[in-house]
Amino acid sequence: MATAVTPAQSRSIKTKHVMWVVFAVMCLFVVFTREWTLLDSRSFLRQRYAPIPWLMLVHGIPGALALMLGVFQFSTRLRQRYLQPHRVLGRIYVGSAIVSAPVAVAVAIKLPIPTLLTASMIQALGWLIATGTAVYCARVGKIQQHREWMIRGYAFAAVFIVVRVILAIPAIERMGLLGIATVVWSVIAVAGFLPSFVIAWQALATSRPAVKARPAQTAD
Repeated sequence: MATAVTPAQSRSIKTKHVMWVVFAVMCLFVVFTREWTLLDSRSFLRQRYAPIPWLMLVHGIPGALALMLGVFQFSTRLRQRYLQPHRVLGRIYVGSAIVSAPVAVAVAIKLPIPTLLTASMIQALGWLIATGTAVYCARVGKIQQHREWMIRGYAFAAVFIVVRVILAIPAIERMGLLGIATVVWSVIAVAGFLPSFVIAWQALATSRPAVKARPAQTAD
């Protein structure tokens, strides 16, 4: 007997797909409008990172790898059909987070924006704690909790992309350092509570009692 898909499940699937498409567009925007300029030796970013090139590589490459691999970790189809590749990609993701997160703090110390040092520390700590908790849950067999903590950890990783998209808005860009600090702290705050909010609402949606179908009336 075929299993019927409820309207709530259909909406959830569509919402997830739209969310990933939007995030992919944001990533492409950041790559082609900002990160691509690193190839130009005369660009602002290249000059800014010139004193710490190796530090940026150690932070940037694992960070980009974590952002890409994290998407596949949320694929239910990959997890169900290809469990071993899912685990391998998960280990690479965790390793990338362990390297990239603390190096981000070192980068914040070296760059001339001291007001963002605390923000970088909180983001890195949140990413590491959430990812470490996800690993622990997987080891003790708490798969649902593992998935939830992976979502929380990835939200901190996604701060890198979301912040740069918002800062590209002309009105915010004109605010200078005040705009940067405001956006960074706001996005980190949202990354801290939004995943738990979404997870809670998903749990509420799945716990709703199904509507019983009314029996068809028979003709007299």
